[in-house]
Amino acid sequence: MSDMQPEQPEPSSTDLSMEVVEEVLREQYGLSGQVFPIEGRQNPYFLIDNGHMRYLLKIAPADAPLEEIEAEHALMRHILREPDGPRVPEPVAAKDGADAIVLPLGGEDRRVRLLTFLDGTPPPADGKLSEQAIAAFGSIAATLARNLEGFEHPVLEREPENDLRRAGPQTVALLSTVTDQEIRDVIAKAMVTMLRRIQPLATGLRVAAAHQNLDADAVVGDVADGFWLPTGVTDFTSISRGWLIAGLANTCAYLLSNQEGDPFALLPAIRAYHDIHPLTPVELEALWPLVVARTAILAAKAENGRAQSPDIRQLQEETERRRMVLDKATAVSPALMFAAILDVAGMTKPLPDIGRLLPSVDPDSIRLVDLSVTSPLLYGGNWTDPENDWKLLARVAWETGRGSTRYGEYRLSKGSTDPQQEPESFSLHIDICVPAGTAAVAPFAGTLRSAGPRLVFAGRDLTLHVEGLDCMAAEDTELEAGDPLGQVAGAENSVGGLRLRFCRDPDLVPPLFCAADTAGTWSKLCPSPAALLGFDADAPAPKHLDRPVRGWKEYLFDAAAHIRFDLTDDAPLIGHGHPQVAVAAYRQLLVLDAAPSGPSEAEQLLSQRLRELAPEGLEAVLVLPGYREALDHALQLARLHTGKSDIVCLTGLLPEMAANTAILRTGSVQDAKAALEEGGRAGLLLAGFPHSVESLSEALGALARNEGLLIVDETRTGWGRLGHHAWGFEAPGLSPDIVIASFPSNDDVAALFTREAVAAAGRIEKQMNPVACAAAAAILDVCEEEALRENARLVGNHLRSALEELAVRRPAIRSVQGMGLCLMLEFVDDATAKALHDDLRKDGIFTTWSGHGDLRIAPPLCFSRESADLVAARLEALLSES
Repeated sequence: MSDMQPEQPEPSSTDLSMEVVEEVLREQYGLSGQVFPIEGRQNPYFLIDNGHMRYLLKIAPADAPLEEIEAEHALMRHILREPDGPRVPEPVAAKDGADAIVLPLGGEDRRVRLLTFLDGTPPPADGKLSEQAIAAFGSIAATLARNLEGFEHPVLEREPENDLRRAGPQTVALLSTVTDQEIRDVIAKAMVTMLRRIQPLATGLRVAAAHQNLDADAVVGDVADGFWLPTGVTDFTSISRGWLIAGLANTCAYLLSNQEGDPFALLPAIRAYHDIHPLTPVELEALWPLVVARTAILAAKAENGRAQSPDIRQLQEETERRRMVLDKATAVSPALMFAAILDVAGMTKPLPDIGRLLPSVDPDSIRLVDLSVTSPLLYGGNWTDPENDWKLLARVAWETGRGSTRYGEYRLSKGSTDPQQEPESFSLHIDICVPAGTAAVAPFAGTLRSAGPRLVFAGRDLTLHVEGLDCMAAEDTELEAGDPLGQVAGAENSVGGLRLRFCRDPDLVPPLFCAADTAGTWSKLCPSPAALLGFDADAPAPKHLDRPVRGWKEYLFDAAAHIRFDLTDDAPLIGHGHPQVAVAAYRQLLVLDAAPSGPSEAEQLLSQRLRELAPEGLEAVLVLPGYREALDHALQLARLHTGKSDIVCLTGLLPEMAANTAILRTGSVQDAKAALEEGGRAGLLLAGFPHSVESLSEALGALARNEGLLIVDETRTGWGRLGHHAWGFEAPGLSPDIVIASFPSNDDVAALFTREAVAAAGRIEKQMNPVACAAAAAILDVCEEEALRENARLVGNHLRSALEELAVRRPAIRSVQGMGLCLMLEFVDDATAKALHDDLRKDGIFTTWSGHGDLRIAPPLCFSRESADLVAARLEALLSES
C-alpha cells in the first residue's frame, strides 16, 4: 500500500492516544510536532509534522516479519544512494541506532519505525492520465530497474503477487469460481492466445529485479504545468526478481485500463522506459502479449470478486470495465502493436532472405514513377482523378514496357480537401507493370493460403499479398523458394499489372495506405516489397513533413499531403499552381529568359492586356519590376507633378516600404487630414483595406486644398478581388490620380496606372523579366477565361453572409467588413483576433492578423463555395470552444 497522506484524515480509530505517540517520538527519536492519525490502515499510522520535516510513524505487532521491514529499508537506502533514482521515503533510526524498535504500547508489545514522509498526491481518481504522466511512469519503472541492477538481497527471491511467469495458473484459479461460461471462455481464450506468443520467447527474457506492480497505489506525484506527474515511489512490496519486461507490462496494463483500453496510449511509457533502460528485441516482442495477459488476469480477478459477492454494484461495474478493456486489447493485432513498439524504440526487425518474384525481368529495365506531392507528373489537379495514379503508371509502362510505383511515398492523390482530416497517404505497397505472361516464382518457402484475385503466400516470418497474378498452384500448396507461383495476368503482347504487399501478421490484410502519424508503425508491420523486384523502389523520406511544398488553387500541401487553406493577403491572385501560368512561363524560358535592350514581346503583350484593364481616366500604363519599384515611381511622379515632397499614407503600407522616411504614416483620417493641412504634401497614399468616401471626406478635402495627388495601392484589393468591382477604389467612388497594382506572390512585375499629365512628369526605362511578364499576362487571361471576378462576387457574397450570421451568434465579432474575397472580421479585442488566427493556423487555415483587432480573409479568386463553408464552420467551432 502507498504511504500517502489522505487529503482529509478522519479521526483515528487506533487504541493509542496522541500523548503516547508524542512520548514515543520524544523518547525514542528526539522529535516533536503535530501528530495526525491516518485512517484506513490495518495497523496504526501517524503523520508527524514538526514544521521543518514530515514523517510517517508506523506501528505493527511485534511479531510482524522483521525480515520484510529490513528488506524494505534496504531497498529504500539502495535507491536513495542512486543519483538518478525516484523519490522514496528514508528510514529514520531511533536514538539507539535501530531501524525498528519493540515497545510496550496499548497493553502489548509493538514494533515501531519512522520514515520520512513523501509529500505529493495520488493520481486523479477520475479521468485519463496525460501523455506526460504516462511517459513518467515508464521513466520511473526504467530508473528503478536500472537502480536495482547492483542490489542483492534475499527479498528479491520472493514470488511476486503479479508474477506473469504464472499467468496461466493464476487465471485458471481465478476463473474456477466463475459460472458464466461465455465470460470464462473469453478470458481463457485471451490468455491462451497470448501464452502461445509468450512461450517461444520465454527463454530469451532477462530475469532481473524490478518493480512488478508500479501503479496508482505505488506512487505519489505533483501537478506541473496543469498535469499530474508521478515523482515518488511509496510501495516496495512488489519489488522482486522476475522477467524484467514483466514489470513494465504490469505498469502498462494499469495504464491501459486508465486509458480505457487504447493500446497506442501506452507508447510514451514504452519509449521513456527504453530510452533509460534499453530492452532487447525479444523483450519488446513479448511486451504486448504480457500486457494482454495481465489485463486478462485483472478481468478474471474482477469476475472472481463478483462471483463471490454478486450483489455489490461496485464489483459489477468493475467487471464490466475490465471486460471492456480486455475486449479492446484483444481486438488489436499483436503484430501491429509489436510494430508500434519497435517504432517508438527506434528498432527494426530484419527481413528474412527474399528472392526475386519475377526473375526474368531485368531490375535495371524498370522505370520508377514519381507520384509524390512534388511530382512533376502531377499538375492542374489531375491527381484528383481516382484513376490518375494508374494512368500515369500505365503511360510509363506503355512507353517502356516496365514501370513501378514507389513504396513509402506520400501520394498527393490521397490528400483531402479538409484540413481537419488526416489523409492516409503513405504508400504501403508497390504497383508494377510488366509484360503479361511474365513468370513469377515463390520468393521464399511458404504455403499458398489463397489463390484468388488476391494471392496470399505465407512464409514463416512474412506473408506476401499479390494482385494481378494468374496462379498455377492450388490453395494449401507448400512451395520452396524458386518454385513456380504463376504468371502476370493479361492478354498476349499486353502489359499486365501487379500489386505487391508484405505483412508480418499472417491473419491481417494489410492496408494500401496509412496516415503519416502511423507510418512508422505500419512500415514495420508491412515492410517494403522492393526486394521482390531486386532494386531499390523505396521513396526517400521527406526532410520536413509539415512544411508546404506544393500549392494548387486555394490549397497548400505539405510533403505528407496534408492540406492547408491559403487565405492570406499574399495568396496568388488566381490561386497556386495554375498550369496555364506554368506553361506560359516555361515557353518564355525556352525562347527568352533575360531582358533584351528593348521591351520583349512578353512585356509588350502584358502592357496591351493592362491597357485593356486600365481604370477610366488613367490612360498611361507602366510595367515595372515589382512592387517596390512601382511605389517608388508613383511617389516620384507625385513629387515631380506637384513640386512637393512628402507623401501622407493612411494605414496598410506594405512592410518593405515602412522605413521610407518620405512617407508620413498616419493611423487615422484625422491624423492624415492634419498632416495634409500642414502644406507641402505631394499626395495622399491609401493602402490596404478599402475605405469609404464618407470616412475619407475630410482628408480628401485637405488633399484637394493642398493640390496633392491621390495615390491608391490596389495590390490587395484590385484585379477583381472585390467581385463587384474591378478595382477597390471603385467601391467607394474615389478618383485616384495614380494606381499601384502588383500581383500578389509575384515580386517581379507590377503595374502603374496614371493620368497622362502625371505620367509626363517623369519617364523611366526599366528592363523587365520576360518570364515574369509572360506569367503575369497568363494570370490576366485566366481571370477572364475562368470568370474569376464573378466567382469572387458569388463566393464572397456567400462567405460574407455566413460570417454575418456568425457575428450575430458570437458577440466576440464586432463587425464584418469588405466585399468579394477581401473580407475582414473585426473583434472586440485584439487578443481574441490573435488567438483565433493562431488556432486557425493550427487547423491548417492561414489568415492575416494585423495586430489591430481584426482578421483578414483574402483567398485567391478561385476560392470555392465548399471551402468557404468549411472555413465558416471552423470559425464557428473555434469561437464556440473559446
